[in-house]
Amino acid sequence: MTTASSATVVDRSRVLRAEFGPYLPLMDFLAELLGPRTEIVLHDTSDLGRSIVALTNGHVSGRTVGGPATDLVLKVLQNHEHDDRDYLANYLAESRTGGTFRSSTFFIRDDGGDVVGMLCLNIDDEPLTRARDLLAAITATTGLVKGAGPAAVEVGPPPSTVAERLSTTVDELALDGVARIVAAQGVDPHRMTSDEKVSAVREVERAGVFLLKGAVAQVAEALHVSEPTVYRYLKQVRRGG
Repeated sequence: MTTASSATVVDRSRVLRAEFGPYLPLMDFLAELLGPRTEIVLHDTSDLGRSIVALTNGHVSGRTVGGPATDLVLKVLQNHEHDDRDYLANYLAESRTGGTFRSSTFFIRDDGGDVVGMLCLNIDDEPLTRARDLLAAITATTGLVKGAGPAAVEVGPPPSTVAERLSTTVDELALDGVARIVAAQGVDPHRMTSDEKVSAVREVERAGVFLLKGAVAQVAEALHVSEPTVYRYLKQVRRGG
């Protein structure tokens, strides 16, 4: 059950960047405005293994201050796909426990334009979704054309693609990313050719997983190869092979 809105928790063991100053009071404001089903997270991209430096309503996803970045954060930093944007809004995120959220991310940049932090909102819309589905069901009509069967009742929009997963530990973040990518190859790692393993490493690189400490060991274990072999594959990928 969702608890009452709480004040923002800040990681006092770290010196926060000057750029983050205006966002801390904004987090409490957003929590008061949007209520206890909205989690507000401040990420510092300088340490992806413990990037959460401030957090409001962490009960929404189960994360805590000192937690890691998300797979979306890694992809943004690795691929620079959103360098021309200030924010991403209303995409689907998922927690490790299966909860889904309507999420948005605002990019915090330094004077040089580099992303140094992100302010993220994760909104638990589950009660509203249930109300929408109930309303759709009780107001639905059936087809009355002679010879036609009852019309299909569409309850809510089709599922959207999950754009972000909210991991609670850095090991979860790396393991989940690697596991999904290896599974997507469609071949058991024991039967993969060298080219297929290079392809898997290429996808792990695109996902930004190698930005995390210990990722090479996770990939080596998943592909059943040695860590030097992963480094060799990664060097090949970065050379364009």
